[in-house]
Amino acid sequence: MNNTVNTQKRSSKNLFFSGVLILTIANILVKSVGLISKIALNRVVGSIGAGYYSSAYEIYAFLYVISTAGLPVAISIMVSKARARGSLEEVNKIFNISFKVFSTVGLALTGLMVIFSDAIAQLMGAPETSVCIRTIAPTLLFICISSCIRGYFQGYQLMGPTAVSQLIEAVCKVAIGISLAFFAKSRGYSDHIVASYTVFGVTVGVFLGMVYLYVKKHRFKEHEYFDTVDDTSNSSSRFLIRNLMRIAIPITISSSVLSLTTILDTFMIQNRLLDFGMDITTIRVYYGDYTSLVISMFNLPTILIYPIANALVPMISASTESGDSTGAERMRELGIRLVSIISIPCAMGMSVFSFPILRLLMFKQDSVYRASPWLSISAISVFFLGIIAITNAYLNSEGKQGLPIISMLCGSSVKLLVSYFLIGKIGIIGAPIGTLLCYATASFINLYFVLRHIGKLPSPMDALVMPFSCAAICIGAAVAVYTVTENYLPSSLVTLIAILVASLVYFITVIKSGTVAREEIHFLPSGKKIIRLLEKFYILRKK
Repeated sequence: MNNTVNTQKRSSKNLFFSGVLILTIANILVKSVGLISKIALNRVVGSIGAGYYSSAYEIYAFLYVISTAGLPVAISIMVSKARARGSLEEVNKIFNISFKVFSTVGLALTGLMVIFSDAIAQLMGAPETSVCIRTIAPTLLFICISSCIRGYFQGYQLMGPTAVSQLIEAVCKVAIGISLAFFAKSRGYSDHIVASYTVFGVTVGVFLGMVYLYVKKHRFKEHEYFDTVDDTSNSSSRFLIRNLMRIAIPITISSSVLSLTTILDTFMIQNRLLDFGMDITTIRVYYGDYTSLVISMFNLPTILIYPIANALVPMISASTESGDSTGAERMRELGIRLVSIISIPCAMGMSVFSFPILRLLMFKQDSVYRASPWLSISAISVFFLGIIAITNAYLNSEGKQGLPIISMLCGSSVKLLVSYFLIGKIGIIGAPIGTLLCYATASFINLYFVLRHIGKLPSPMDALVMPFSCAAICIGAAVAVYTVTENYLPSSLVTLIAILVASLVYFITVIKSGTVAREEIHFLPSGKKIIRLLEKFYILRKK
């Protein structure tokens, strides 16, 4: 009996780390490609053109969240539970119903975006953005279909199809979008037309990603992932739709609240900067730099955070369904520690080294000088964003999807009030301050919900104090290296050396301090080889 339990534990942890690794590698590639796109956008289109692009993209991102935020999670939860019961018939019914419902939702949102594009652009104070909004509108239909298939595969704990489709989207976004931007620029088109050509790359990329997923699903052999198959389903279509909505709608609302806040921030920044006394050209330059540099960099650490949350949801749901409460608790403890270990050094490093990092990435020099103070403040929010992501995953997997709505509404209210007041008083730097207070508020409320409704969390020493101490040591080492070498080496090389030193010091300190346990390294892909290598260099003690 004990051997069976240990085997199941090993299998679940191996699946978890494998899933996280696949999604993380994919996200690193996707975000890297996306960052290249932003740098090219900044240089080819310019700050004003980037502002037009970002305005349309933020509208799309909000509707994207509405159409997809809850869908993959809901499908993955329902599919994983049906698989735990061996009900292949129910798995197929879940997918077919989801596909029909959300294809309809995507088509409706695409139509709304096209019909109201002029009105939306007018409200934003940038009427020229309407052509970009119409260009990106079809993407909502494509992404709804893609998200349905991604949720299906994630319910099987298969993260590869999601990873490949995301990479297809990102590569096309750059290859097609930037190529079209060069073409439009060479023809002498105005900034908003150049931006619309760039946006078209996003639309094509999402379409091709959808085609890949559809083909993958068509060729997928479900029977190979069932030990025993029950070809009957006692669940009616009405029951499955109701259950899907019960899970998806609260998750969608909680996710869309912050996305809606970002949209409102988009409207607010430009209008409040007018009240602050800026001319419209300067406002569009500032807004373009804020969205292209600050928001892009702020979103980068999520490539290491969201895979953990996404991989945990179906696994905790399956453990709960099979009555393995101990396994579910261990996965929750592991998840929040991993998020802290990742997010704390990212937040501290990006905040301290905002200017050197932006300069290293070859954004335009004047944009770097403007945006680096804004990034220093925004970067601190990365830690709180990580806590929100992982606690949302816990609440969603335990059937408490409605609770994050409360925390998100509270956080968004704080953001809107603070941003509205501060932008009118101190300029655009009020926006990242509002974002920081927003995420801090939402994360504390989420932690309260987890403690109250689910149970204990890791001790503050394991989850916060040790990662923070290790991060402080690594950032101190990076600052020392940067200070000593900055007068003797090229700036880019100095920054790279400082980042490498920080990474190495952090890796050693988290192992030496026991912040990452031997058992957790063991469950990584090639974990035994990693342990032997660490023992060889005396980073890890031999047993």
